Amino acid sequence: MSETPRNGEGPRPGGGMPPGRPGRPGVPPTGGTPHQPWRAFDGGGTGMVRKVRQRWRRDRSSPQPSLDALAAYDERSDRLRLVEAVGPTKQVSEENRRYILRLLKITLLVCIVGMRFAIPLGSFPIPLPLVAMYVFVVLARLRGGVRYNRVRTELFIASAALIVLATYLSQFFGNSISLNSVLLLLVLWMPWVFCVSIQFRDLFVPLARFYTRIMLVAAVVGVFQLGSQYAGVWVYTDYLLKFVPENFLIQDYNVSYELAWNDPTTKANAFVFLEPSFLCQYLALALVIALLIRAPAWQPALLGIGMASTLSGTGIILLVVAVGLMVVVAPNRIRPAYVLAGAVGLAIVFATPAANILLDRRSETSQEGSSGYIRFVQPYTEVSAGLSDNPTRLFVGAGPGSADRLLTSFRSGGDAVVYTIAPKLAFEYGLVAMVVFVAFLMVSVYRGPPIPVLPTAMLFMIFFLSGSLLQAHTVALAWLLTSLWGPPVTVGVSDALAAVMRRDRDQVPVA
Repeated sequence: MSETPRNGEGPRPGGGMPPGRPGRPGVPPTGGTPHQPWRAFDGGGTGMVRKVRQRWRRDRSSPQPSLDALAAYDERSDRLRLVEAVGPTKQVSEENRRYILRLLKITLLVCIVGMRFAIPLGSFPIPLPLVAMYVFVVLARLRGGVRYNRVRTELFIASAALIVLATYLSQFFGNSISLNSVLLLLVLWMPWVFCVSIQFRDLFVPLARFYTRIMLVAAVVGVFQLGSQYAGVWVYTDYLLKFVPENFLIQDYNVSYELAWNDPTTKANAFVFLEPSFLCQYLALALVIALLIRAPAWQPALLGIGMASTLSGTGIILLVVAVGLMVVVAPNRIRPAYVLAGAVGLAIVFATPAANILLDRRSETSQEGSSGYIRFVQPYTEVSAGLSDNPTRLFVGAGPGSADRLLTSFRSGGDAVVYTIAPKLAFEYGLVAMVVFVAFLMVSVYRGPPIPVLPTAMLFMIFFLSGSLLQAHTVALAWLLTSLWGPPVTVGVSDALAAVMRRDRDQVPVA
């Protein structure tokens, strides 16, 4: 046994074992303090306690990293920038930057110009914008252009699990379900878990300018379509339907929308848009972006005239909401030149027959069967009545694809009611799945582009102006202009909860 004195013992004359400590094998040593009896086993050559490795232990004087410090890293936007907080960003070559920007522009162009096209796959055509989204993710990932967002991934997995569970329970209760509908829903929104890498986030402004230019061309085409019809020099012709096989085109949309049964004048859709209302909404969104990025004054004016050529009101509602929010949140974005250009644009519109048509639509929300009523009123009354008929639908829904089948819709022989995201989710998958999925969408959009007003305008567009839940072109546009530009957060909700649990456990006093 070792002769080294411990626990305050002094040297003993002649060596030997301390008094009262057995030295025969098999008998544990005694000693230690009353509160720490294990001290008797930590030395003396007993071999009963293994030495703890101290090499990688954090020094007591070094600060312990905290999630709060990481969360407050970005003082410019006060958003969660955990990836930036962990370390400096990697430098990328100019060639990679040009490649990612070119890839973004091509994807955006395909999603707009190709919204009417589909790849036929039996009875289930695949929209071209959906294919473009996945091709972009794969190609951009190869160059490090996109990364996944942990928070969104967890929210998407949670909502997808609830949707699948609601589908199973709905079928268990005897409801008819559409597997194509639920599969399209999950596949369509899955790319939203990805964000552009931090090194490429400054490419948002060039992409926004490119989107504005695309819509300027669409505005010119739309003005030509309506103006030439009123001038009597051209009769509306759907050239895509004339030259492209029908199975390569998306069906069940009002592509050619005449003003009335006795008026053959067709609303402008720039040939490539599925409906005039989509053209109007996209132009309104481009006008808002033009104001935010301080584009020349003639661009918002031309975009506004293009909106009037569609003779649709949804884009005007979007523009009013966005500009009103801009006045409150970012009034410095509204230049005097924009006010002058807006006045000139309104004067031009009121000098045309389009003004009377647009003014006649002011009270549509109170007229049953009108476009405004079936968009803003009837979806909610129909879903409310449908949920009240069967209380189990509140929790598991009526099954995927049931909104158009069981409620009033053009497929059931009634009005073409537009079931927007929240009502459709609530009726088909239940309220719980709807709340989680809507939370996923709101987190994705609001933690998106580093620019004000645009996230709220985009949410208003996809939540209230069209049935965006299964529309590939709308989902792709919202992703490319908002959700894609969020921070690629690698610490999720589960990590935050685990950190809170560890903190609470560490703060429990030891008895």
